[in-house]
Amino acid sequence: MARASIAYLPSSAQGASAADAPPTYPDDVDVVAIVRAEDGAHRGLLGEALNEVAVRHAAALVVERLDAVAGSLRELVALLDWLTSAGCDLVALDVGLDTGTAGGGRTIAALREVERWEREPAPGRPPRGRPGLAARAPELRERIATMRERGLTLQAIADALNDEGVPTQRGGARWRPSSVQAALGYRRPRPPLPGAPPPPPPRPPGPHPPQRGGPRP
Repeated sequence: MARASIAYLPSSAQGASAADAPPTYPDDVDVVAIVRAEDGAHRGLLGEALNEVAVRHAAALVVERLDAVAGSLRELVALLDWLTSAGCDLVALDVGLDTGTAGGGRTIAALREVERWEREPAPGRPPRGRPGLAARAPELRERIATMRERGLTLQAIADALNDEGVPTQRGGARWRPSSVQAALGYRRPRPPLPGAPPPPPPRPPGPHPPQRGGPRP
């Protein structure tokens, strides 16, 4: 059965995806809507394409070039996280990637592992950047954790440390709620995709209603 798909393509003025020369889609892809990036916008309208995925409960997002939707491995993994939450595959025509296939799934698993290596140091290796509070001042880290467990707010902990003149883990003079949270091991989440709507719930199993939109170009 063909997958109802959203195509995210360059504008017709960019040549490769001109209206009179549409790309060749896999046989199991049925394009029900096309979102074209504006000249020079590159990933500027990706959010609109993802909105179409959400509204139409599309089963795949088709892109002519992978770099049209991600400028780094981190951005690609963030996009894959969104699509996975939506129950949607990613098909990149230039590299022959289809996350709905067994081979595509293995490729994505490898990419996710490499992205994790970039975020988390291997066992026995020091973390990138400045050493954390747990490594430089374990007693203070434990004290802050204990204060938090007793129910103190982040602001109350910051106020107590400031009253005592304790320097922050970066050597600053004043603690703030954000620096207290960082000392507790807070990891900033990946930024959301620009313009992307919240991922829709996965499509329910079973037959789906006909998709809006015309036939594939």
